Amino acid sequence: MTKLRPMTQIEVPDYDLGLRGKLVRSDKTKSEMAFCTIAYGLSLVDDTSDTPFSNAENGYPDGVVFADESTRVQLPWRQGTDAVVADFVDADGRRFGPSARGVLVGLIDEYSKLGLDPVLGYEYEVWIFRETPGAEFHGTNGLTPLGRTHNAYSLTRSVEADELASEYIDRMTQVGIDVEAFHSELGPGFFEFALAPAPAKEAADGAARARQYLRDLCAEHGLRASFMAKPFGEFSGAGGHVHSSLVRHGVNVMVDEPGRLSEIGSRYLAGLLETMTDFTVLFSPYVNSFKRADPTMFVGDRSFWGSDDRNATCRALLGSTKAARIEHRRPGADANPYVVAAALLAGGLVGLQDQLILPDAGAAEAAALPDNLGDAITALETSGYAAEVLGKPFVEAFASTRRAEYERYQAWMRTFITPWELQRHLEHQ
Repeated sequence: MTKLRPMTQIEVPDYDLGLRGKLVRSDKTKSEMAFCTIAYGLSLVDDTSDTPFSNAENGYPDGVVFADESTRVQLPWRQGTDAVVADFVDADGRRFGPSARGVLVGLIDEYSKLGLDPVLGYEYEVWIFRETPGAEFHGTNGLTPLGRTHNAYSLTRSVEADELASEYIDRMTQVGIDVEAFHSELGPGFFEFALAPAPAKEAADGAARARQYLRDLCAEHGLRASFMAKPFGEFSGAGGHVHSSLVRHGVNVMVDEPGRLSEIGSRYLAGLLETMTDFTVLFSPYVNSFKRADPTMFVGDRSFWGSDDRNATCRALLGSTKAARIEHRRPGADANPYVVAAALLAGGLVGLQDQLILPDAGAAEAAALPDNLGDAITALETSGYAAEVLGKPFVEAFASTRRAEYERYQAWMRTFITPWELQRHLEHQ
């Protein structure tokens, strides 16, 4: 039997898919590797957006990526193959400004200067479909939902997905990602999985991989996993909630006692609320993302907090000194986990550094968040905080890709005639 040459899947964080990459010989991953900078400018369907550092004028040049050896894992389900996260670096080997993962690592360093370590726990809602040629379900074109009912926490639906869920949890365990729960949600083919909390960088790497590896596993079984925010107007959208806390010397410092935020916890939460308008596009990066925002479906459209309140944008879970945390409920499942993590930590850092005062719980006086992609992009570009805490290179690059996405949508809308228009006008005017 021919022995397979060891191969490595290099996984490069982008803005849209989460991870892009390629398969290379493992011995070629121990030094710098070339990777096209167009990776940041590719949309979900690979439209090309020019960014300040990679564009038609400069020819979309190659950049340098380095493998983070702490992320290297074997992929037991792929013989002779391991995987490693590799991120772009500048010519001098420092973090690359437009990289969301690089921004995240820089923010973790800023927390370290305050003697704090951020911990994140991701929860993802996901749509899982069977590939059924010729079938039609609410415009999904050949996809039918996994499971026969729509019930949340349904044991019947859990049994229907049991084999897939068990294999997924087992695979994630093999690569060091702890899936704490997998259950059905309220909607067709709608499920949720929760990842165990971990230090921020490890958590974001794990979240990016968990999304990608679920898509891979589903494809092997003739299924399709989608993290689209809102495919069905009458059902809830898919959230990508993130639980965050701060620890010092391994001790959670979010509360002084059960039920009461500490000064650190209060300022951190105040920062999340203060920056939420500016950072909305980081949590809701697509036109479709904003269709998920609906207070009647537990997605707040205002920046407010509440104690164990699922209606709030930030849900404070303060009943345990060890597990006290803030659940940020605004991010969608469609948002890049590195971008979301950077936005969270940047907001919290603003609260800590500026010693912000936490407003009272509740939505009464809360600021309304941008309700469309165009306004959200403008809020980021004109933010008084974004360039300072996220860095100008990242803000400019990310905003340029969102602006291109929005312009493509507007161009399509100018020529698309909706069924609503046809029904009202074609036969009656």
